[in-house]
Amino acid sequence: MTHFSAVVLVLASSLLHCIEAQWQTCDAGFSFSATGMARNITHCRRLRTLGAELGMNYYNTTPNSTVDVVFSARLPTPQGWIAWGINPGRHPQMVGTRALIAFNRPSGMPMVGTYNVTADTRRGCKLEPSPIEVGVVNKEANYSGETGRLTMAARLTLPPEYNVSRLNHVWQVGPRVADMVPSAHARTLQNFDSTETIDLSSGVGHSRRHYNLGLREAHGILSVIGWGFLLPIGVIVSRYFRGSPIDSKMTWFYVHVTIQIVAFSIGVTAWGIGLSLMERSKRYRAFMGHRIIGILVVCLASLQMMALWLKPKRADKYRKYWNIYHHFVGYSLIALIIVNIFKGFAILKPPSGWKWAYIGILISLSCVALGLEISIWVKFYWNQKAEQQKASNLSKTSKS
Repeated sequence: MTHFSAVVLVLASSLLHCIEAQWQTCDAGFSFSATGMARNITHCRRLRTLGAELGMNYYNTTPNSTVDVVFSARLPTPQGWIAWGINPGRHPQMVGTRALIAFNRPSGMPMVGTYNVTADTRRGCKLEPSPIEVGVVNKEANYSGETGRLTMAARLTLPPEYNVSRLNHVWQVGPRVADMVPSAHARTLQNFDSTETIDLSSGVGHSRRHYNLGLREAHGILSVIGWGFLLPIGVIVSRYFRGSPIDSKMTWFYVHVTIQIVAFSIGVTAWGIGLSLMERSKRYRAFMGHRIIGILVVCLASLQMMALWLKPKRADKYRKYWNIYHHFVGYSLIALIIVNIFKGFAILKPPSGWKWAYIGILISLSCVALGLEISIWVKFYWNQKAEQQKASNLSKTSKS
């Protein structure tokens, strides 16, 4: 690992802290307060994903604790569903969750059902209504056509084995329901990140998402800098500064090689972070297209780097074929990189400023390359014209 890569990983690891979220006082700013479903709920929070909101009152009763819950989220479609549940396992995840799922019935009246999410659900089996060991009473739901939000409420009685100081809860939204069977939700990072561990007594929530957030940002930023910015600059140097008036003693070659080595080091570091993210959670394996193109980019870039040792000598008869291969792979690599960076934007969904900043970088580099390309062809044209004029003058001289 290069020194630069080590520094980057240290900086990335410093971002891996857990951000805590705590309860707020319920007011009209929460959607379920306006619907009248808040009941006597006093503690509310906006959850980190899917625009969801949660209200909760915890009663430390014996032998079983009691919790009043109100949950609200915007439906992807009027036929969609919302879900909130708790998982008694060690980790906040979909499998093992005891869920409340609300949706609009064909009659237009919303309803709430209980569901036990098992490993079979993840394999694609139908998720049908089923009893759960958590006591559920006073279920109701309310749908607002104006806001598109569906709100559900219930009182839960938790079995003694549920750890109220570290209670895993999960929330989700989906596009449609058929015969009380919800369809699969979208496979975006927001959907995968909709898990948390919460302390009911203090209201502090810890999200696993924040352990990976710094690595995601590092992966995206380093990919843009290494693959998306520096590598094209190295190509521009090779293409347009070779043989230029400012070039001397193969300066263009050393600058080109230096830039490409730095770009490759940063890019491979970003790729390594991506592999680390994939190993941390299987959820990242859902983005197969981005993953395959990333592997292809690293393989082709490695081939390009091998040119330092495998390039034929200038007098070698195979040198011209190697040049064709090297240029073709290089330009193909840039095209793949641009496609994959935009795929990454679609996955991470950063603020729009990041995407437009990269578009600005691409436009700037394209304008520089276009200007230099035009200058090359103008210079070629005038050189050709000068050669023709010189040949014509020699012809006249010889005839005279």
